Amino acid sequence: MMTNRDPNAEQDVSPVVTLRTTGSTVLFFTISAICALGVGSIVAGDFTFRGLVVAGVPVAVFMIVFALYRFPRVELRHQELALINPLQSIVIPWNLIDGFDTHFGLNVRTPEASYSSWPLAGRGKKMEKDEHGIRRLIENPNPSVDAVLDHFAGLGDDELANPRGLRTVTTTWNVGLIAAVIGTLIWAVFGFAAVPG
Repeated sequence: MMTNRDPNAEQDVSPVVTLRTTGSTVLFFTISAICALGVGSIVAGDFTFRGLVVAGVPVAVFMIVFALYRFPRVELRHQELALINPLQSIVIPWNLIDGFDTHFGLNVRTPEASYSSWPLAGRGKKMEKDEHGIRRLIENPNPSVDAVLDHFAGLGDDELANPRGLRTVTTTWNVGLIAAVIGTLIWAVFGFAAVPG
């Protein structure tokens, strides 16, 4: 079966690369499993209106962990870098990036402002022995931050192209996520109030 494609349509030749830290992924799935067990045991033990209201407590915990540790990510797109943080998403065309600051994680500098990445925060420092056997405090690099820097260093003319400067830095609020977290927090408040004394 053949599909008709517009030959004039812009083709995105590279797939989107999504970066998160391994620790945040492990934490999210661990807490999710615990919350699922909590909801299941509450509903199985008390399948009444009160039980469903109390189930809002583990659902709220799940939503908070999702908002803080699973939803945030960095996306390496064909012609732009996307910093998806819990409250806001920032999309920066590659050609508008002046540089990076990696001291406290991934911080992207543009001519107008500087933008931080929530999911690729700094890993701090670690102790290691040098060539003389003396323990010293050194930077503990984040491999995901290094992946962004390597990707940026390998960009070609096609990725850096921005004819007539049409693409600009865009910042949008993550209204859906914020509303979901607030809704589950309200549900959790009613759940705490419904817990038998």
